Amino acid sequence: MEMEKSRRMKSLAKVALVPLAAAVVSLVPLGGTAYAAGCNGTGCENKGPVSMGCDRDAHTVLVGEVYSTAGGRTDFELRWSNSCWAGWARTGDSVYAATISVEKWNPDRTTLISRRTVDVKDGRHDWTNMVGGKGYMVRACGKEKTSGKLSCTPFAGTDS
Repeated sequence: MEMEKSRRMKSLAKVALVPLAAAVVSLVPLGGTAYAAGCNGTGCENKGPVSMGCDRDAHTVLVGEVYSTAGGRTDFELRWSNSCWAGWARTGDSVYAATISVEKWNPDRTTLISRRTVDVKDGRHDWTNMVGGKGYMVRACGKEKTSGKLSCTPFAGTDS
């Protein structure tokens, strides 16, 4: 009798675990599931590329560098996400104290529409929030902290 009761309890415990296991499995993404970015175009304006998932398909469009008076160098990149249709600046491999920014201009580059900036400490890596949308010109800039030297990448169009 005691053995039969023990078997029934084990069977009930297994049956109770089935819904729990099904719930856990439903939380695991399936292979090949498309990832939807958290924003698109101008909806990405001033949002973080990592928190919005835009970094997942990002590529470096252009690279720039700015030198300190002491010879230190900060590399910076203009990054772009096709799924988000947005860009940002981020530091590269070599980082000296600087301010990096990403700028969005009108198509003929006569009006600055928005600029996102971040201060970067020696040896640290960081990135700006994003600018987004089609039909604009964007570029990344780096400004060295002590000398104030400014360097920018060439402009890139957001239609391609």
